[in-house]
Amino acid sequence: MSKDFSENWIGPFMIKKLLDQSTDDGYSKPPEAGGVYVVSRKNWDDFPDSKCIPLYVGSNTGKSQRFRTRVGDLLADTFGFFGKSTGHSSGGRSLHYWCIENQVNPMNLYLGWAENCECQRCSEIKWYQELNPSLNKVKPPWCKIHG
Repeated sequence: MSKDFSENWIGPFMIKKLLDQSTDDGYSKPPEAGGVYVVSRKNWDDFPDSKCIPLYVGSNTGKSQRFRTRVGDLLADTFGFFGKSTGHSSGGRSLHYWCIENQVNPMNLYLGWAENCECQRCSEIKWYQELNPSLNKVKPPWCKIHG
């Protein structure tokens, strides 16, 4: 794939390293809004591709300022911090069960995000289609603005 998307990709970070650096003011944090994230089995260069074994692509709904919080929800659920009727991220729950089934510590997964998305919904759809992540159970909804 040639990089024909306008997003600026940050990462990926091994989740263990991302969490280890969470109290360091200089570490990268997802933007508060307008982003798309990818969780993968392997590292990637510049932007994610099929070689990184993409597991999940996500964003947040609407134009809320919750993208960073959404990534936090994803991480909490990936580590099993949800109940039978609680949880924040279907992707996080899918990742949790995948890690159990495949005997992979979630600390060893990779997480990266795109910033400066012109339209986060359109970007999520493009990356979902490009990467065909194995754990997305539902295709992201179409953008109501751009169709």
